[in-house]
This record gives sequence, C-alpha cells and structure tokens, in this order.
Amino acid sequence: MVEIIHISDLHYGSEFVPEYMENVISYIERTIPDVVVCTGDLIHKGRITQFRAILPYIKKIRDITKFLVVPGNHDAKNSGLIYFEKLIGPRRFRYINEELDTVIIGVCSARDDMSEGMVGDEQLDFMGRSINKNLENRIMALHHHLIPVPLSGQKFTTVRDAGEMLEFTQLFEIDLVLMGHRHVPHAYVIGPTTFLYCGTSASNKVRADDSPSFNHIILDEGDIEVYMVNSINLEKNLLLERKLSRTTFVRPRRTRIEHLLSSAVWDD
Repeated sequence: MVEIIHISDLHYGSEFVPEYMENVISYIERTIPDVVVCTGDLIHKGRITQFRAILPYIKKIRDITKFLVVPGNHDAKNSGLIYFEKLIGPRRFRYINEELDTVIIGVCSARDDMSEGMVGDEQLDFMGRSINKNLENRIMALHHHLIPVPLSGQKFTTVRDAGEMLEFTQLFEIDLVLMGHRHVPHAYVIGPTTFLYCGTSASNKVRADDSPSFNHIILDEGDIEVYMVNSINLEKNLLLERKLSRTTFVRPRRTRIEHLLSSAVWDD
C-alpha cells in the first residue's frame, strides 16, 4: 500500500493564502503519507523572489516526508524553469520505492510563456525506459491535462501530444495519473488507469463555488480511494473509490449540465 498527498497550483504571488498552505502542511504532518506529489504552479510569474518565498513551505514538507514536484506553466513563465531547477529541483524525476512496490514518474509539460503544454518524444522515451512493470503501483505526474475537464473554462488545457500519453498509460498499465493546471478536482477511469485532477491547494483562484483543496490517495494492489480535502477546514469528501476493478465516483461538485437544467434562464 502507498499513501500519497497530491497538491497543486499553490500560485504564490497571486491570491496565495498562507493559512491554507499551513493547513495543508498540518494535514501532511498529521497523516505522514509515504510521499507528497505537487503537480506544478508553485508560484505565479516565474520570478526568483517568488521561488525563494515558497521555499520555506516546501522545506517544511520535506522535513516530514518525501516531496516530488513537476513545474507548471506559471513556474515556467519568464524563463522561470532556470530558477525552478536551481532552487526547487529537476524538471522531471523517476522515484522508485521497492519497499512500497511503487514507481512514480514526473515529466515537465510546461513551456516558457505558453499556457498549453507538451511532453514530446524525448520525455515519452524517458517514461518508457523508467517504468518498471514488475512494481505493483505505477504512477505518473504532470501539470497539464490529458483529458479535458468539465467546468474548467474553455482554454486549450490538454497537452499537445495527449493521444500519445493516453496510449502510454494503457500500454504500460499505469495505475494513476496526477494532474493540476485548471484548479478543478475531478477524476476519470479508462482501462487500468485513474486520471486524477487537483484543485488549487493554497490560493483563492477557485472556480464558481469550489473550495481550495488537495487529494489524499490510498493505492493498494490496484484498489484506490481518493479523498478531496478542503484546504480551509480540512474536511474530507470521498471523490473516487475503486475496488476489484469496480469504480464509484462521489462527486463533490455539480456538473455543467446540472447547472443548465436548474437554470431559470432557459425557462419559457
């Protein structure tokens, strides 16, 4: 069994709320997961001052448990990947924990001053050579979406080579893909793979009546439970449960079609 806290889109420098971040750290300290994975946008403008300001929070997490992170498009702004690699860590990673029977691959989908993302052939090759199919838990992390998410706006949010990435998840039987980017908690299941999206964990850059949030994940021999945790009050809601290949979604937010059907705008 492996226990993961998935955080994303902290956005230090734009509506970042220190109290939310401290709540997240407090939850991590209380639960002591095996690993914390951050799927990008630590900061907002790629500035060295913002990277330096977020570092004390990251150090607190690293003092508790393993911390893995990939850059987001806001981290890459203004050539910010230079400072990301100097102060935070490499833009991609392979983490293997044989005791936990787990491999986690992180890739950089962000490009300087581009909102949309791309993985590219070189990183696809890196992923293929990094995955060990003998390990029970196979996990990927990137910032941008592989599948569009409802109620996340109309921007082009998927990576340019999403088709190749989706094919990879099925070919290599990836258990879990972690993503951020549009601040929407959501999940899909295709074949053996759960595609999990995270809200903004430490800012007020939320959508509609969503709350800032992060994901608490328990992955055990193919079974998975995902709880969405509110960063303001640390209340937990079951987002997804998958046992014996049967999946149950517990949605914490309304769908767009439900909003439309309940709207007075369309009444005759």
